[in-house]
Amino acid sequence: MNKSILTFALAAMLWMGATADENWNIFYRNSLINPGINVQSELAVAPDGTLYLAELDYTDIYNTGIAYLHVRSYDISQWTTDNFSTAGWETMGQIMELNMANNEMWIDFAITPDNRLYAGMLDSILRYNETANAWESFYVPDYIGGMMVDESGRLLILQSVDISSNHRFVISEFSDGNLSPVATIEYELPFDVILYPRIMNEANRIFLVNGIFYVSVARASTNQNYYFKGNATDGFELLKEHFVHMNLSSMVVSPEGEIIISHRGDMAPYTLAMKKYDFEANDWIAFDMSGLDAGAAHASHLAYDRQGRLTFTYSGESNKGFAFRHGANGWEHFGPKEAVPIAHMPKLAFDLSNSVFLLHGIGSGSAPLTVRRFVDETISVDETKGNISVQPYPNPAQSQFTIDLSNDFAWANMDKLSLFDQQGRAVRVWHKLPLKTTVELDGLPAGLYHIVAEAGTERRTGRLSVY
Repeated sequence: MNKSILTFALAAMLWMGATADENWNIFYRNSLINPGINVQSELAVAPDGTLYLAELDYTDIYNTGIAYLHVRSYDISQWTTDNFSTAGWETMGQIMELNMANNEMWIDFAITPDNRLYAGMLDSILRYNETANAWESFYVPDYIGGMMVDESGRLLILQSVDISSNHRFVISEFSDGNLSPVATIEYELPFDVILYPRIMNEANRIFLVNGIFYVSVARASTNQNYYFKGNATDGFELLKEHFVHMNLSSMVVSPEGEIIISHRGDMAPYTLAMKKYDFEANDWIAFDMSGLDAGAAHASHLAYDRQGRLTFTYSGESNKGFAFRHGANGWEHFGPKEAVPIAHMPKLAFDLSNSVFLLHGIGSGSAPLTVRRFVDETISVDETKGNISVQPYPNPAQSQFTIDLSNDFAWANMDKLSLFDQQGRAVRVWHKLPLKTTVELDGLPAGLYHIVAEAGTERRTGRLSVY
């Protein structure tokens, strides 16, 4: 290659890398974990603001089939400048050895409202003992993933159970090593085949929205995902299956119960696709992709931020990373820039101030595992644009609260009023309310919640303490 051309190319790469970091803080970079094909680390922000990274290390996968789990913590308040190493991160307890059934194995990770850490793996749930600085292991038979914390603080998992030759799924509560059934999914496929799931696959998920469970299960040895909707009282309905690349897909459920999935196509060049579920037609239909690059895509992650906005990241064409928010005009790109390399299995997380955290990379020298934060995306962003925050009263509240936006909104009423918990889940949603309104909390657990009021194209936010 001509020397001048090479010099120009290197300069261009450096410039692109710099612009990629323009609006993003860098907290972590690790180039030494030498992963396998599917990198499945997890990123989470605790209610107390601590940043946690559950890092899956495949260092010896090619020789022994063994991987390791490192859980690290970072005090965000200590950040002063971009960190291109692992400095400042503390290892939580011992490094854990993982026996992997296959390279699509997933690691569950969850944080409760009182800052208790849990990790899930094949046949085991791990609980962090802060006093001993050690992870305690509990044997959990038939565990296939789906770990989540509901609005009351319960830790829920998904089990695949065989009873007298009948197969079913059970949503169970895990507490102090004990399992209690919460809901049982009885189902019958439209053909005489048992749905044996992929164990600990990313597509095995539980969502709980307004008292309704939405469950996704990946079927072993095929590219099918199966979906269930229901609860313990009314039972579950089997929705239409969907053919996707299981560990390369993502799913969210909106506050209104709309299911949205992202995935890559079934055949080369594996283009990005998005769909939502049409309950009337009992089928999947296309979801808005305007503003997205529909070229070759790999892993993706959909998530709702603390303000209830749909946010998306994916590993796009030429292994470049992208991050977008969905609005009235489609998808808006907010970074990092396209120069971010190898955003393999990227993940999004949000803190209580609605800062956006992005995990990407594969942990190699050319694409280090990286944690970034979008610095100017906060819960008070509407205030910086001249909007007025919601001021609920009484605050703290016990059984009800009132808001008055009659002097703020130039609209006849509110289109929607939502409450989000500290994990970013919508726990209460009301529609078409007067601008001055009182709403009942109906036994909402004590805690700190985010309020989002919407009317037309305008939005107001605030905080509510419930006791």
